[in-house]
Parts: sequence; C-alpha cells; structure tokens
Amino acid sequence: MFKWNANNIIDATGGRKVDSCNWVHSSNISTDTRSIKEGDVFIALKGENFDGHDFLHEAFLKGAAAAVVSEGKCRNLPLIVVQDTLKALHDMASYYIRNVLVNAKIIAITGIVGKTTTKDMLHTVLSQYGVSHVNEGNLNNNIGLPLTVLKAPESCQYLILEMGMNKAGEIKELSKISNPDIAVIINVEPAHVENFSSLLDIAQAKLEVLYGMKNNGTLVLNRDNKYYDYLSSRADRDIISFGKDRSATVHLLDLIRNDSRLDLKIRLNNNLIIDCSLPAQGEHFAYSVLAVAAVVQSLGLDLSKLPLALKNFSVTKGRGSVHKAEYNGKSVYLIDDSYNANPASMKAAIRALGTYFNRRKVALLGDMLELGNESVAFHTELLDFIAECGVSKVYTVGKFMLELHRLLPSNIKGTHFNDSNQLKSDLANIVQSNDVILVKGSRGMKMDLIVQRFIVEY
Repeated sequence: MFKWNANNIIDATGGRKVDSCNWVHSSNISTDTRSIKEGDVFIALKGENFDGHDFLHEAFLKGAAAAVVSEGKCRNLPLIVVQDTLKALHDMASYYIRNVLVNAKIIAITGIVGKTTTKDMLHTVLSQYGVSHVNEGNLNNNIGLPLTVLKAPESCQYLILEMGMNKAGEIKELSKISNPDIAVIINVEPAHVENFSSLLDIAQAKLEVLYGMKNNGTLVLNRDNKYYDYLSSRADRDIISFGKDRSATVHLLDLIRNDSRLDLKIRLNNNLIIDCSLPAQGEHFAYSVLAVAAVVQSLGLDLSKLPLALKNFSVTKGRGSVHKAEYNGKSVYLIDDSYNANPASMKAAIRALGTYFNRRKVALLGDMLELGNESVAFHTELLDFIAECGVSKVYTVGKFMLELHRLLPSNIKGTHFNDSNQLKSDLANIVQSNDVILVKGSRGMKMDLIVQRFIVEY
C-alpha cells in the first residue's frame, strides 16, 4: 500500500518540514477532524466559515501522524508547511494520479443533468471489468474530488470522477488535477445561470474539462444537445457521440417504457446492436445508459457485459429513484427526485411522472435556485409542460414556485406553501391511495424532508 511521508508530500507540494516532523508514514489523508483516524495526515484547509488550523490540537489528540499547514501557522508539532493548503491537497491528488495510479484510466464526467446518475451507473458497469473507484455522493468539487482521488486503491483500473461547478474556472482546476483519459459532457442546460451571462458561457465552462486531458484523450458528447456543434468544434480530441440522432456513434434505436424498467435497443458504430434493460423510469435515464455505453466502447471493452451490469444498477437516492411507499396506510409510488433541481431536470422529472397511467399524478415542487434574473420565467414556463404531461395536481413550495401556482388552472392547482415543513405538515390532506407522487426541488428547499415522512420499501 502506498504510504505518504514527509519526503513525498514535499515532492508533491513543494512544502518544507519543521524540525519536529520525524513521523514515518501514513496511508490516509483527512481534512475533517470529526472523522479523522489514528495515523492520518491532516490537511488544515481554510474556508470562508472555518479554519482547519483552529483544530490542529484536536487532530493530534485523535491520533493524526502529521499535518499540512499554511505559512505562519507553525507549532511545535510534526508539520509540513506550504503556502496554500488547498493547493497542497490538489497537488497531492495530482501526484497520486501521476505516480501511483499510473495504470488507471481516468474518466471525468460533467454536465448539468444526469452526471451523478451516469457516474454511479458507469461505476456499476466498470466494476464488472475491473477495480473501479468513484466519488462518494456529491464529492465533486475542489475538495471532494481530490479526496476521492486520494482514497482510490493502488489497484484501481478505472477512476471515475464527477466534476461539478458553480462558476467558470472550477472544472479547469479539477481537470488539471485529474489528467483524464476520457471526458463526458452529458449536456448543457440552464443551471447556476446567476453566475453566467449566457448558456454559451456554461458550455464554454464545461469545455474546461479538456484543460488537463491527455493529448490522446477522447471526448464523449450528447449528439442531441443543442450545444453539440459548439462543443465538438472546439474540442481538438477524438469524439464519440451518443443520442437519438442517427449520426450518433452510440445510437438509441428504440426505447420502450414498462411499469418498472426501460428497455433499450442501442446501435454502436460497428453496427453491433445490443438490447438492455434498466430498472428505472424516465427517458432521461436512457441518456446515462448511452453515455456509459460510449465510455465502455471508448475503453475498448467487450460490451456483452453491459446488459447484465445494468440490471444490477439502482438509481441514486434523491435522483429520481422510484419506490413503493406508504403514508398513513395509503400505498403510493414515490418518485424521490428531491436532491436538487434546475429547469432541465425539473422537466425530465415531470415527464417521468407523466408516463404513469391509471393513477393520480401528484407533483410536489420546490423552487429552482441560482437562476438569477430569469428565475420567474423558468418557473412559469413549466405551466404548459405540466399540462402536456397530464399531471393531476401540483403543490408548490417557495417564492418562485408561487408564480407558477398563480397560473395553474383550478383543476390541478393544489395548495402553495412557504417552505417544505409546511407542506410536510399537510401531507395527510394531499396523499391518496394509489397516487404517484413526485418530490422535486433545489437542495436549499429541503424537499428531502417530505420524502422522509413516507415509509419507503427499498
């Protein structure tokens, strides 16, 4: 097992050790004293609302072997001193990839809708071919991604890294750390638009994933996304595309929805046709399957294992997972899409709700946040889409969803609530037996509190 010591940390970061830094080695890196274990190296990060240097004493009381600290923070402890501890974390992750994970294929995944599902699905599939390692949960930012890298086993053959962003420049840094062999841009859609002047700027920010990519790397793109031409024309890389478009490298020939699964027929660029099923509802999940197939093909792997691997996949909690559930003795189907929301993912979730027949379709919708000056417009434009999908009743939460609530026709207009706690308290007046209930909203709206009130069969 690879061991960190003063010498290789200094090689990675350009730091220096203090005189008392005579520890031998450590196998684990930690940035949080709440979860630190004996023998860990503690990196004292500093953020807007915290400073890890304030917890140095606690870290060593819990058994830290050494700590990486910033200049001017020296104490009589086993320390490596650097100019910037966040940069040191990035440098250590980059060092680990280039010196330890030398045989691993690095796959970077970004996009607006579906990147977490695609990441988890790809991990399920690639685990059938070898040792695969992936971000846990949403550890996809400038702290979570390098920590994910540093936890990868030396035997790792496939390192799958989801890359998130809120503003320009963030994916560039993540790509620089990870040096990807393959990059996947799932789509470009409105999200975090308050930090961008246009969707074109978002597309350009997604292209930052190429910044650290190997020269012989491959870019995987959604052929159906309206920014495909823009992205492909600016990528000096081999491109594999996926989608319904006939020209896509990985082409969706047919999609059949069943009560508990999607059945897909996919054509690859060598005219090989594969049939597979996914235990999920919603057409948007099909795009994750296509992206995964594109990556597997790019890696030169035998796709015969893909159908069996997909049968073992389960949708990530809060990302559109469907459950049989119960509330006050009433049996329902619960679509838990409570983790987050933007205009594209909201429409995808409503479309998935609309695929259920012979049941009352109920949408519990919270605000979509970080949409800037277009917030009201993005919410009110859901009106026609809700009608097209045959939603039976819509209950809304938040100041932006209030604008949609005011426009809803009386036959589908439910109650409006200021926050999710109010809605949660009124569930008894909302839920009916045999309902299909969608719960969806941005993370800040805490729509997951509503899901927690249901007894869910996992």
